[in-house]
Amino acid sequence: MMGYSRADCNSRLILDSLAVQDHYPNSSPRTLVRIAITMMFVAGSASVSLAAESFDFVADIYSVLHRSCFECHGEERQDAGLRLDQESSLTESGILEADDPDNSELVRRIELPRNHDEVMPMIGDPLSKSEVRAIRKWIASGATWPDGFQPPPHWSYVLPTRPSLPTVSDRHWPQTPLDHFVLARLDDLGRAPSEAADPAVLLRRVHLDLIGLPPSLDEVRAFEADPSNEHYSRVVDQLLARTQFGEHWARPWLDLARYADSHGFQRDDLRDLWPYRDWVIRAINDDMPFDQFTIEQLAGDLLPDATESQKVATGFHRCSPTNVEAGALPEETRVEQVLDRVNTTATVWLGSTLECAQCHDHKFDPFTIKNYYQFAAFFNQTEIEADRSDPKTISSIRFLGPSMPIADAARDQKRRELELMKKPLVVERKALRSKYEVDLDDWAKRLAKDFKQSPQLHVMKITGFESEGTTDSYQVRNDGAVLLVGDDPPSSDRYLISAKIDASDIRAIRLDVLTDPSLPGTGPGRGDPVRNNFVLNEFSASLVRRDGIKTPLSFVGARADHSQGSYDVAMAIDGIEKTGWAIAPQFSRPHWALFTLEKPLNENGPVEVEFVLDQRFGNARTIGCLQLSAVSGNPDHDTIPDTIVSLLNKPSQKWSAKNRNALIDFRSQSDTAMLLLDKEIAAIDRSLSDVAPDTTQVMSELDQPRPSYVFMRGDYRSRGESVQPDTPAFLHSIEELSSGGNRLALAKWLIDPSNPLVARVTVNRIWADLFGEGIVRTREDFGIKGDRPSHPKLLDWLAVDFVQHGWSMKHLVKTIVMSKTYQQSSATSSELLEWDDQNRWLARGPRVRLDAETIRDNALAISGLISLDSFGPPIRPYQPNGLWTKVGGQKYDYVVSPGNQKHRRGVYVVIKRGAPYPSFTNFDAGSRFACTVRRSRSNTPLQALTLLNDPVYVEAAKAIALRAATSAKRQSVESTIYDEFRRCVAREPHVDEVQSMSSLWLNQSAELDAHPDRAKQLAVGQQLDGVSEIEFASWFGVANVMLNLHETITKE
Repeated sequence: MMGYSRADCNSRLILDSLAVQDHYPNSSPRTLVRIAITMMFVAGSASVSLAAESFDFVADIYSVLHRSCFECHGEERQDAGLRLDQESSLTESGILEADDPDNSELVRRIELPRNHDEVMPMIGDPLSKSEVRAIRKWIASGATWPDGFQPPPHWSYVLPTRPSLPTVSDRHWPQTPLDHFVLARLDDLGRAPSEAADPAVLLRRVHLDLIGLPPSLDEVRAFEADPSNEHYSRVVDQLLARTQFGEHWARPWLDLARYADSHGFQRDDLRDLWPYRDWVIRAINDDMPFDQFTIEQLAGDLLPDATESQKVATGFHRCSPTNVEAGALPEETRVEQVLDRVNTTATVWLGSTLECAQCHDHKFDPFTIKNYYQFAAFFNQTEIEADRSDPKTISSIRFLGPSMPIADAARDQKRRELELMKKPLVVERKALRSKYEVDLDDWAKRLAKDFKQSPQLHVMKITGFESEGTTDSYQVRNDGAVLLVGDDPPSSDRYLISAKIDASDIRAIRLDVLTDPSLPGTGPGRGDPVRNNFVLNEFSASLVRRDGIKTPLSFVGARADHSQGSYDVAMAIDGIEKTGWAIAPQFSRPHWALFTLEKPLNENGPVEVEFVLDQRFGNARTIGCLQLSAVSGNPDHDTIPDTIVSLLNKPSQKWSAKNRNALIDFRSQSDTAMLLLDKEIAAIDRSLSDVAPDTTQVMSELDQPRPSYVFMRGDYRSRGESVQPDTPAFLHSIEELSSGGNRLALAKWLIDPSNPLVARVTVNRIWADLFGEGIVRTREDFGIKGDRPSHPKLLDWLAVDFVQHGWSMKHLVKTIVMSKTYQQSSATSSELLEWDDQNRWLARGPRVRLDAETIRDNALAISGLISLDSFGPPIRPYQPNGLWTKVGGQKYDYVVSPGNQKHRRGVYVVIKRGAPYPSFTNFDAGSRFACTVRRSRSNTPLQALTLLNDPVYVEAAKAIALRAATSAKRQSVESTIYDEFRRCVAREPHVDEVQSMSSLWLNQSAELDAHPDRAKQLAVGQQLDGVSEIEFASWFGVANVMLNLHETITKE
């Protein structure tokens, strides 16, 4: 809506601000106005006012008042009793003198210096010169509002159009269209852009921004030799084409997707979602158009003839944290997943805080609670995520929902080979079972006779006991049982027990887990006094001969008086550390397990047996009191179920088919031949599990729609009105709702050309990843309470250009990094910092500390240790021992990845929500519990300690030290320092920097000459290749300092 003006051609020429400034460059705005007025009278045009130039009331007046004034002087808040969002209250306020801007208090306040106590606005950005001029013109024209004025829609809800390029003071400076908008804003503010960045610094900047890795020394020298724009353009194209581009740019997207390798919450089990992470990397490298990128992640499974890749893409919404704890309610868990998908989708694509409407209508933005649950209905049709359909499974709920295998040719071939090995064993087993059927009567008679011969239990004498996880002591009770003593049991443990027995014909080993008044809830577990369970992951034994040689004993079967549903006692001898024997819910009572030996143990005289009891579940699920016994004679006597005993006492003629199968099953569980066959088959099955297809969680739609409701006050138990899938009415309408609407319809609505938000939100995030801050600082909130864009026309130009170029992310990135704006020097001054400490107006290049993953990758790349292997399961770098157990009570051991795998890029590091990689946490990486649009950027002592002491950075410093020490044998110390410094920060070091590093090297050498033991200690395990320990250690100190330079971890 255009404002009105009393135009006069002569006065417009006289009042042209640029012309006046050309004549009076050092004059204040007020002086310029007075000069202009004087000139106007000299020209004889006494009737002409300051309103000679036209202005747009909405764009030039109302939007400025809305941005700068309404927060403190609007509908909800009227500081000093002043309200400016209505014409009547503004006119009556007394801060305006219609037709007289010079005597208007409003003008006086907005023209005050920023450090003045009365300046307005007190918070936020100051008004630019052009904005002040517009307000002056408006007041000079009478300060009236257009007839029937209605506040316009919020800026971000208006579809962007491609603005024309503004006129700038230096038409030679812009290199790309976006430079025009930046320079025009600087012209407005009376500022100029900075000079171009040093070529080496620029090359490092663009390398770190595009691939997250520094340039090599050769690449730096080549660019310095030819820093032309054409060469720079080729460098950018090469970086965009590298696999590392997708790896680096996947990181911020995975923050949005809340991608992690574990469920979260207390029972933070690992899960396989890494195929989705790999999909993201490949999609970015392939420059998949963002509209297709959107559709495949939100609804790839709903596309016609959906491919495996498109289904894997839907892992985006399977990344939600999932509560699988024992007390979790399945429906509550499912609903939480649905709502997480709503909130994440709205944040990522709409830049909106839709979650604020989960319990009530949004307080600021035009989202109602009904809108929220209509939006949720799109995501309410996925299969259930959690279930407890097995009543025996009480320790956790099962994580279900749709999943799919991932094809792998090598694994498929290995699996076929194993299946061929297994087939004859299965045939042999079937034949043996048929044989059992034939002589079942004779076997039953023999068993009935043997049953009368009671076995003998020989309690073993404990001669040694060690606990891996604790220094707690133990006692041997009078009955020969071991009792653990101590009030702070470890989360996980491993018992090493030595015992002696003087007996022959030992057929089995019996483990009794016993109660004791000293244990929580009397035991037998050491943890929870109510759920005093344990999990025995592995039970093994070895015969210790007199010469000290240990011979493993082989168990072929296991039975117990009670096993917890999915924790059968047989799992304690299956060789799989993740499985085990547990006893829930039969706590606070003794239990026994019998482990049958493959061959009877017949030794002359006393024998010593060493037992290992692995208990890795976590949460102190360890045994508190136990007794070991050797069993001679028939070990099955006490373990024959009553049902089998009753059948043995019944004539065979009266056995039903069901009875006969029960007897055959029992014989299969006790006959050595069958047990050996089962053991071979189990070994092949374990190998098959190792080559089983990797699976990943995906989305799928229910055959029958699930009804959706408004949840009153956000409580899923309090259902309100029924709702159908739909989108907020104040935005563009949605098509394809004839079938009720699904995720595919929603995805198409999001990337519809009529959507005013998606392109803006997306380009703003990418801009922020390159400049450290977005054009809209609140990247997650484009609503009423969000920040207004610093350069609104630039944002719209980028958004429109992004869509017109096929939603190409690579095109957008190249457009930005090719600009003069991006290529400016990041050097600053106290005056520049005082004027714009956040670089809001882009008068200098970006200068931002690297993110956590890039800091690590950068150090590994500088040192030459980095592995650029791509894709696959997550890797495990060094971290403090026992962290997963201490923090999350995790039953899995943390095993550092072998070889150079631990030095792969940060995007592949395992993310355990309950215990994230501490090195990344210290540098502000999140736990991925929720969608993260922007990470915080802190500065703490922990960061310096991490760079000094974390094994990754110590290894990197050692690698640099070895390279430098080797190099120093063929060139001077100063030349070596020069090269290593440039590898770290790219630019040439100053003379004093080389001198400081040289002095450090000399001091280190002298210190280590006097204390060679320190050098020797540092060099332990290091292959020195002709370098002395003192040389190596001296250079280590220099390398450590270089890796800790602020410049090294900062994009300059």
